[in-house]
Amino acid sequence: MIVFVGMLPVMMMLFAFAMHLAQQMLAHARLLEAAEVASLAVAAQHEATQSQSEQLAQQVVDFYIKDNVGALTVTVGQDACTYASGCMQDAGELAPSMQTDVQVHSRYDSWLSFDAIGIKEQFELKGGSLSKRYLPKPVDVYLIVDFSYSMSWAWTDGQTKYAIVKDTLSRVVDQLKLYNKYNQEKSRIALIGFNRFSVRKVGGTRTLYNMDIYDNINETVAHMFEDKPAASNYYQSYSYYYPKNFHDIPLTEDYDHFLAELDTMTANARNAGTYSWQGMLRAAVVSDEATNLNPDQVFIVLSDGHDNTKTYNGVKTNRYLKMLVGAGLCQQLFDNMRGKTGRHGEAISVKAGVIGVDFLLDKESNGFYDCVGERNIYHASQGPDVYKYILQMLNEETGRLE
Repeated sequence: MIVFVGMLPVMMMLFAFAMHLAQQMLAHARLLEAAEVASLAVAAQHEATQSQSEQLAQQVVDFYIKDNVGALTVTVGQDACTYASGCMQDAGELAPSMQTDVQVHSRYDSWLSFDAIGIKEQFELKGGSLSKRYLPKPVDVYLIVDFSYSMSWAWTDGQTKYAIVKDTLSRVVDQLKLYNKYNQEKSRIALIGFNRFSVRKVGGTRTLYNMDIYDNINETVAHMFEDKPAASNYYQSYSYYYPKNFHDIPLTEDYDHFLAELDTMTANARNAGTYSWQGMLRAAVVSDEATNLNPDQVFIVLSDGHDNTKTYNGVKTNRYLKMLVGAGLCQQLFDNMRGKTGRHGEAISVKAGVIGVDFLLDKESNGFYDCVGERNIYHASQGPDVYKYILQMLNEETGRLE
């Protein structure tokens, strides 16, 4: 009994210390949770100011912590890790990122106070959390667009398919401008049109080019990276049967020029069919000639119908693209790009997809299934789907938090 009475003060001090430690641990865990949620919330914002970020972090922390004394002190710091700063190279990162650091400082009333063992009436806690949001990498986008007559047909809300595609490409340019905010190098965009021919501007005049001049598919693929001569004057002079209502826009970071050129194009030529291999063969030349490559190379095909038939070895076929793909057209196109290096010596990533504009591609006959894979085939049943799917292809890593 005497021993118990002698130990009682010690036991009381241990009890008080344990209670205080438990309170601190619970409060600190809550504080760290609040800081982590606030950090993720701030990191996920789109183009917020420093004041807006601080206000959001304060609101989140105030929601989580209710038992503090006085005002909570919340600070927000953000730091970009980009190519320009050298941070990506030093850290071995593959994409630029924005790091968000939220620090919280809070004061509490102690459940128990015991000056003899240093437990004061109040105590302070500090803690924080660091979140990282991956930002867009600079990208080179090759838009391979169908200019067949059916693209002029009415679609969503009475707008033509081409009008919707044209508006969508303008929105894609806005997205690329956003990418440029985080990168020293600019994202670039190219347009490669196709119908019966490929069309380029030569000396300010639209000129027809046939990218498929060989009689053998293996020879066509073997020479796919070589440019072809202009089509003969016979084809150049018959614009009714061989229309020139569009032209290629080479890879550029001059978005105003891109949009101005796009504004001169139409898709209302009655005798324009769908010959998607013209676009893919032209894309091989354009991409191979590109220099100062960005780390992401993205090929996006926009088409609204089946390919026209082609006579090959005396037989009409609607599987000509599929035959070219089987001979290595897409494999060589994409492998050729992967074999190059970016402007900073980094590895090249290649993505490719096909968007059926109000058109469901046939898996059996359409060569794009073998070209880009089924998971990269999209069916835009409504106009807004076109932009949604393009953005999905461009933003595969963008906005990822950790």
